[in-house]
Amino acid sequence: MNRKYLLDSLDGLKALVFRLLPAGVAGSIACVPMTTDGAWTDAEKAVFETVIGIPGERTYWSPGGFENVPPSKNRVARSRWVEAVAAINHRYLFLDPDTGFYKHHNGKSDQKVLLTELATMLRSREALIVYRHQYWPKPKLDDVPPHVYRYVWDGLRMLRNADFATFAYQSQAASIFFVSRQQAGIEPFQAGLRLAFSGVSTAVIERRLVV
Repeated sequence: MNRKYLLDSLDGLKALVFRLLPAGVAGSIACVPMTTDGAWTDAEKAVFETVIGIPGERTYWSPGGFENVPPSKNRVARSRWVEAVAAINHRYLFLDPDTGFYKHHNGKSDQKVLLTELATMLRSREALIVYRHQYWPKPKLDDVPPHVYRYVWDGLRMLRNADFATFAYQSQAASIFFVSRQQAGIEPFQAGLRLAFSGVSTAVIERRLVV
């Protein structure tokens, strides 16, 4: 998360998804903002927590003592940060990287989280919720369903190829991915969102929930 995007429309997307979830599920989600732009003020942190809807006692600004996400070139610091996130004692954890998750680092490593790091962070919890910004997969995919954005389809495939259970709440500019080692880990989110969409047309549901 970068403070220059604080209070933009994509923060609204994150907040919307959490508001749609049942209170018992939403109240079990902790957050790692994954800041990349220096120390945030207390006021900025409070604004983020208010907008996202995850209170300060469940928001971890500096896992392992790192105010910002360490880059991959600092292997020791990066490993310590990942292990500190993995040790956070909450059944669900929301990660808010600047860009999203990837198979390997290819520049701006502090702005993303790797699939191998997600696996480590899932050792002690049921599911992760990961922000993913829009991008343009290469080579161009030729099997994308008509109601799914290409980057969402590519992200789901990437996660499933790494043996994760997953689905996404889809939007054009960015989406929220739910990730677990087993299908049971993401079922509370699928069921909760479908319940929130009761009475909504199938076309709308298929446009938002991609399984």
